[in-house]
Amino acid sequence: MVIQTVRGQLTAIDPEKKRRFLLAVSTGVDSMVLLQVFCQLFPEMQKEQVFGVAHVNHQLRPASAEEAAFLRQYCQERGIPFYERCWENPPETGIEASARDFRYTFFADVMSREGYDVLLTAHHSDDQVETMLMKMMREGRLQSAGGMQQQQPFHAGILLRPLLSVSKTAIYDYAQVQQIPYFEDESNHEPLYLRNRLRQQVVPALKAENPQLLPHFQQLSVEMQFANQLIQQEQQQWLSAFVQQQATRLVIDLQQLPTFSPAQRYFFYAGFLQQAEAFTKHPLNQKQLPQLLRLLDEKKGQWQLALHKQWQLRRSYDQLLLEPVAVSQKPATPLTEVSQRLVLGEGIYLSEKEWIGYFPINEQHIPKKITNWSEFSQDLPLNYSSELIVRKRQPGDRIRLARGLTKKISRFFIDSKIPNEEREKSWVVTNLDKQVIALLPHAFSYLSIAPETDKIHYILLYKYQK
Repeated sequence: MVIQTVRGQLTAIDPEKKRRFLLAVSTGVDSMVLLQVFCQLFPEMQKEQVFGVAHVNHQLRPASAEEAAFLRQYCQERGIPFYERCWENPPETGIEASARDFRYTFFADVMSREGYDVLLTAHHSDDQVETMLMKMMREGRLQSAGGMQQQQPFHAGILLRPLLSVSKTAIYDYAQVQQIPYFEDESNHEPLYLRNRLRQQVVPALKAENPQLLPHFQQLSVEMQFANQLIQQEQQQWLSAFVQQQATRLVIDLQQLPTFSPAQRYFFYAGFLQQAEAFTKHPLNQKQLPQLLRLLDEKKGQWQLALHKQWQLRRSYDQLLLEPVAVSQKPATPLTEVSQRLVLGEGIYLSEKEWIGYFPINEQHIPKKITNWSEFSQDLPLNYSSELIVRKRQPGDRIRLARGLTKKISRFFIDSKIPNEEREKSWVVTNLDKQVIALLPHAFSYLSIAPETDKIHYILLYKYQK
């Protein structure tokens, strides 16, 4: 069964293309069986060198040197190219993850340097059950709970796990029948690591409950991986259609979103957060997806959700934005925050990107460099004073919008759905009686509108650069 399974996997990847295979071999029973199978499949090894062996000596156990020497001699006797690397400086913590990174970096180096295009590992179906259980326990995410793939891209080539459907028992049986030498890693029996505890305590109990555990998990893995592929295809289409990527932020126009089902909505925003993670290059917290969905359900016009100390999600009415925190917390600072007098016939800069002028209707003096800036203006009747006051809004400020309608400016902002950062940039213009005549660049007061019988003599002109 073992050799037929491996042969079938090799044929399936591309029967027309001549491949060169690199086997990751540790001297454990799984990888030694895989090596022996290759020796049987390619008996004329010395002539073609179809495959080679890569081994990492982690130097974490006294037997490591003996195992490396054994494998080196085993390959030399059979004419198999052998590549070895020692792990010189293992960290004090996170050894498992660091060792894995070291191994796969080494494998990629060998493949690139020696011309191999397929890396093979000896993971089997018991490994798959352990991996799926670990992913479910640690992450609880569909994306990772499907476990290891039979085949996946790896650098410029392929990573293949041809024994993933074969049980550990079948591998031991094959090794015994074929009299394959191997080493047992005693550290695999230590309860220090979660995988070992699952292997020794949990998986045997599950097998005792149902002897079909391995094929059931294999089927579950296949279905979960296919489900993930379908979800990712949908996510890619949604993100391409509805997420606009700008220089420093991602933007969703919420009004443009279709009517998603609850499942579609969940995976659209899950995909958006994955895109946000790649865009910001900062890992996100799993709790942030339910937090985002809850905030969207509250129907508030404006809110912020911190994703990281440098990044946030911000709703601004019909837009959802991923942006650096500084964008909304540090608006462009005006050159002055104090009240300024605006004298008839003059113009003043309010900031580097804002200018205001108050002129007789036919005597406007606009600086040349701001000619093409955006403009917000109002003609004023003759009875206006020769001075106006320009300042930032203050608590209690009110603006008259119609003959019988006066609103607090704070309420006007809310009703008009003006974002917070735009509110902070706004300017209030009053006459000398402290009556608000303009809220720039959003509205002019009813007081500034001249009756039709009046002659218009002045203009209030606000220019700004977006």
